[in-house]
Amino acid sequence: MLKKIRRLMGASSAHASIGFSAPSIDHSALLPRPPRKIDLRSARKLVAGKSVLVTGAGGTIGSELCRQIIGFEPAHLTMVDNSELALYQIDMEMKEAGHGRIITSQLTDVCRIEHLKRVFDRAEPDIVLHAAAFKHVPIVEENRCAGALTNVLGAKNVFDTAIEHEAESVVFISTDKAVNPTSFMGATKRIAELYAQALDVAQNETHFVTVRFGNVLGSTGSVVPLFSRQIRQGGPVTVTHPEIMRFFMTTPEAVQLVLLASSLDVAEETIVTHDGRVFVLDMGEPVKILDFAKRMIEAHGLTPGKDIEIKFTGLRPGEKLFEEIFLDTDALVKTGAEGVLLASPAMIDLPLLTPRLSEVVDNALRGDQPALDEAVHHLVPEFSARTEASKHARNQSNR
Repeated sequence: MLKKIRRLMGASSAHASIGFSAPSIDHSALLPRPPRKIDLRSARKLVAGKSVLVTGAGGTIGSELCRQIIGFEPAHLTMVDNSELALYQIDMEMKEAGHGRIITSQLTDVCRIEHLKRVFDRAEPDIVLHAAAFKHVPIVEENRCAGALTNVLGAKNVFDTAIEHEAESVVFISTDKAVNPTSFMGATKRIAELYAQALDVAQNETHFVTVRFGNVLGSTGSVVPLFSRQIRQGGPVTVTHPEIMRFFMTTPEAVQLVLLASSLDVAEETIVTHDGRVFVLDMGEPVKILDFAKRMIEAHGLTPGKDIEIKFTGLRPGEKLFEEIFLDTDALVKTGAEGVLLASPAMIDLPLLTPRLSEVVDNALRGDQPALDEAVHHLVPEFSARTEASKHARNQSNR
């Protein structure tokens, strides 16, 4: 079978199974719909001539934000990441493209408030896009204290510092996993959403916008690089459950819609400023991961079940069969921009939220996971660590 795979993929090496080159796959061709054509004139107005700061700038979403933002002629772009390699890669890409004069790369952990403040002192950003987060559900499930520190404390530090420096706008990149979360990662992102909403309502200087979307094709930890690697190795391709479904977008499409949502005119009749808004990206119909795996195998010139086996491995801790972009109780409002809707999730007033959020951070700093789980549950009642652990135990016993 490996000989056939190498032949079909034009392998140049007869040695290790990962030593051959795979065909380049157009991610948009894997979607059951064409990518949207998005008018970004309002996004250009938001960014042009402004000082912009992006956290998580070396990640899949953060780096694409940097690529698109730099094309809108900002006065300056500050790229923040705690990964030296990731920051180096986007820094070199920007410099090789001729943008070295207007970029600054800051190797900074958003959990370190004094370091972050120095970054803001230097950048004095008008626009802040917060994409830094731990996002891999199973990893965060097993490392909850670290996940809470980055996803909750890190977000709080960025939001608070943006207000202190009188930034015009803060855009928080959230996830569909924050809706009715069963994973710890999703619950931490929901807490960060709650804080952004509360800050938006409580003050008038800095405008906060939260944007939710689902899975991004080709992002780190997504099924595309996983399936590609498994196909190169001759299989099997692993799918957790035959009925599991996810929403998908290409990376450029997701980022374009984020920028569009961030720049929507607050004077529109359907949108009220400082209302703790959460924008939801319309990602089309969800895709069954099993069908997605079959399409990827076929895109490599192979036959599912014949050349490459598909193996079901069982749902992982915190994983849902179906993700939701919004709750059924949310009243979605059209924004006038295709692909962007406005949700109305529940909010908690800042005076009530702050002490509960402090409990989350304090327990994470102490490494007290049981107390951390309880503190997270108090803020996000839909999330129950004990319930999810028992569900996973039942799933494993039934395999």
